[in-house]
Amino acid sequence: MDTQSTMQRRRLRGACLQCARKKRKCDHKQPQCSQCLRHGQTCELQTFKLSTPFKFSSRHTTAGPESSDSQSSSTRSLPTPHPQSQASVTGPDLPGCDPVPAVPSSLAQTSSTPPGATFMDSVREASSPCSDSSVLAPNGGSGQSMMMTGDDDDGNVEDIDEPPTMALLAPDLYLDVPELPLELNTVPGAAVSMRDLNGVAALDALLDLPFDQLYCPMPWPADMMVSSERRFLWQYFLTIVEADFLCLDWDDVGHYYGFQQPYVTTLPQMALSNDALRSTIFCFAASQYELRHGRADFARTKRIAGSEAATALRLQVTQGADEANLLSMISAATLLQYFGTERHDYLTLAARLVLQYLSRPKPNSEASTPFSEIPLTEFRWSIISTLCSLHQPNVALGTELCRMIEMDGNEIKKNYSSAFQYWVSHPIYSFSPRLVNPLLRIGGLLETQLLQLQDLEALPGPSWTARVDEAEDLLLQAQDCDVNASNSVLGTADPVAVIALNASMYAAAAILLYARLHGLPATAPFIRRQTQIVTDEIAKIPPDSRVSFALVFPLFVAGCEAVEQQMRNIIIDRLREPGGVTYIRGDLVGALHHIWEIRDLEPGLPWPHWVAKVDSCYRISCLF
Repeated sequence: MDTQSTMQRRRLRGACLQCARKKRKCDHKQPQCSQCLRHGQTCELQTFKLSTPFKFSSRHTTAGPESSDSQSSSTRSLPTPHPQSQASVTGPDLPGCDPVPAVPSSLAQTSSTPPGATFMDSVREASSPCSDSSVLAPNGGSGQSMMMTGDDDDGNVEDIDEPPTMALLAPDLYLDVPELPLELNTVPGAAVSMRDLNGVAALDALLDLPFDQLYCPMPWPADMMVSSERRFLWQYFLTIVEADFLCLDWDDVGHYYGFQQPYVTTLPQMALSNDALRSTIFCFAASQYELRHGRADFARTKRIAGSEAATALRLQVTQGADEANLLSMISAATLLQYFGTERHDYLTLAARLVLQYLSRPKPNSEASTPFSEIPLTEFRWSIISTLCSLHQPNVALGTELCRMIEMDGNEIKKNYSSAFQYWVSHPIYSFSPRLVNPLLRIGGLLETQLLQLQDLEALPGPSWTARVDEAEDLLLQAQDCDVNASNSVLGTADPVAVIALNASMYAAAAILLYARLHGLPATAPFIRRQTQIVTDEIAKIPPDSRVSFALVFPLFVAGCEAVEQQMRNIIIDRLREPGGVTYIRGDLVGALHHIWEIRDLEPGLPWPHWVAKVDSCYRISCLF
């Protein structure tokens, strides 16, 4: 055995080859760690952590004994979950739950699964009838094995033969699985198209995908282990989180030291220790499957999971919750607002939970973490996207609540983490954090105007002008701060696409303020100029960029005021396929055509009076 091969087998777990040789700290970045990037060295990628999206990983599992001489991929160690998430969480038995198939006795012993084990490891351990790693295929033939690598007790790498497909060893697990016609581009890294496969074949193909490359904390709670549908929806959720949640291109942020995909490293781990969020995720994943494929294969599971989530959320609100569960409940309520199966005012509930979280006593030195940033960011953006839409609320959240949930100075200054200290934009919002508070103020005022549609003769209160002026001052101050930061000596490190999105968001905020709150007509030069800025800046964002996932808000706001046909065509073209997470927001293109018909007939009709003429089917409910 040559020297390089020996060093590969003896390298330290969790470090690349170069860092292991030089005994230096490795940050596990892909495709090249920061140390190797700094020294211009070739970075071996065998032992990186799972929280980096596998789309950018060069490691692939190789099939067949003929590939045993090729470079094998090493099993990656997962971050140890929070102690609360280590315990198996079991919820009460609810009527109408999905059928529980027969589960092998070994499968029930999930507590023995190492915290760093992957999903495939737990499946193999549960299904293998013998301790030998080589398993014969049916009819006495030797099954084609998948060559992987693992670490022995000494930290060395050894070859492991993967058993054949789980359906051959534990077929009872797949009896309740419906047909799963997945598209190739739905599950990143898929080696086969599952469009025409039946239930068992589709699950087999899904299990053959490189899910060991996904961040998948273990052990799974009992409610996931007994339902193959929920296990599938969990993996489906992980692929959506990785592919569609973050509106940034990994090429622009993947090289930052210590930065990991925030959604991938927070939501799954939070869900494993919280019944409400976990059931919400099943409901969300089933909704995404139905919206993306036009099939209701998981309709029953979606309905049951939605009911379980609402029940668990009510129970946790009644009993109280610690800080970790409070954040999980905020995430659950925010998702249920748009994907829940039961009609409740989840956004108001989420607002109360956020106020409870923000009002808790905390030391001055406390710093926000991804586990608090993600729920609060998603909630605030949900409030903004809902209040600035055409949806007429049943119950007002109120401008006072919008003030109370605003970002404080420390949050804005930190900008998520020190890795983004030279960014003007926030990496999760994908636009400036200074713009969040003005949009919250504007959204609260727009909500007040929409509530007046019930009584068009009602006049605003005496403090209306002062509140509008405050929102205007906040917006102008935020824009001045961002301009000063961009013009400073250090400049800004924002990617070009993010800079363009931020500029379009400021223009959209100006349209909301001056066209809707101040009542300027769409033909006013200032409004036409801001609409032109939106379309010009959006043109700088490539359609295949993940930043394009965040274009619905500025495009729709500008579209409502667009006058020129050329500008309208540009907006329609970019709104046909928004990308990212699929929301039940309504027909964006159809709504704009309907609005243009109304506004062309009565060009002088101001907001919110022209909204009163919009059919209910075109009242867009959110602008994600």
